[in-house]
Amino acid sequence: MFKGVRFCLLVLLVAAALGWLWLFYFQREPVRRILFLGHPYNWRTENTLDPRLEQLPLASYDGIWLGGDVCARTSKSPATLAYLDSIFNLAAPGTHWAIGNHDLMEGDLDRITQRTQRPDYYLHWTEGLAIVVLNTNLFWLHKWPGPQENCERKQKQMAFLHQVLDTISSATRHLVILHHHGLLNEMKVNARGDTLRLDNISAMRVQTTCDPKSSFTAEVYPKLVAIQRAGTQVILLAGDVGMNSKGYHFTTPEGIHLLGSGINNSLDTNYLPDYVTNLNPDTVLFFYHYPQSGRLEWDFVPLDSLVNDK
Repeated sequence: MFKGVRFCLLVLLVAAALGWLWLFYFQREPVRRILFLGHPYNWRTENTLDPRLEQLPLASYDGIWLGGDVCARTSKSPATLAYLDSIFNLAAPGTHWAIGNHDLMEGDLDRITQRTQRPDYYLHWTEGLAIVVLNTNLFWLHKWPGPQENCERKQKQMAFLHQVLDTISSATRHLVILHHHGLLNEMKVNARGDTLRLDNISAMRVQTTCDPKSSFTAEVYPKLVAIQRAGTQVILLAGDVGMNSKGYHFTTPEGIHLLGSGINNSLDTNYLPDYVTNLNPDTVLFFYHYPQSGRLEWDFVPLDSLVNDK
């Protein structure tokens, strides 16, 4: 009798083990691989990308997120937008672009929005992932008072952002705020409490509207904390990076992730600007989205390794 019981238990254990093997090896959860590129322009031209990016198998990725400053003069010529469209498929559902200051320098915002078929700030929701794209060119990043211009546009962007944050539901597993200039910079500190300046511009108070007392941190962070505590993971993703660091990851005391990534190795080191302090090898940032289980993971990857493995 006992032998029969032991045999049955053994059969059940083997069956369970085979079931787990089948689950993990034959029914692996699908993953969406997304490449984030910050500050990816070629420093030697005004209208091209870092040439290494043209060698990547971009069509094999499930999404491309652009953190701005895609070219040095992105919208100066329609030909530059056509070039970028041929590489990134700018209107594709998985391509999202937070516009940087170089994207508008000597250029025209309408040329960008005509190619992307989206406004300069918007919400995109897919499979539990909410992506909020901001235009931080409407913010003021300097210590002196900002000019009283584009006031209505600035107010509308903030009204949009507040509306989105006020209506995030439990169906949203992750909220990613995609932006160019660094935000919440007061919270990027080391273990000693020192504030680190890792973005290309690290404004300690980001003025959001024409009101000189407006502050992104004061107005927005409490709502982000409430969303985080309600069960949605909040991530801020900055693309104005590369001159002082190649990437960073901070987690605030409330569990909000602050990420940034950017590159600069295409510059000519014989003419090194004073504001460039980091010439380490470039890295790019990959995200891995698992819609079934609601996971979103990420990894900083050396750019040269992607080119060499091609």
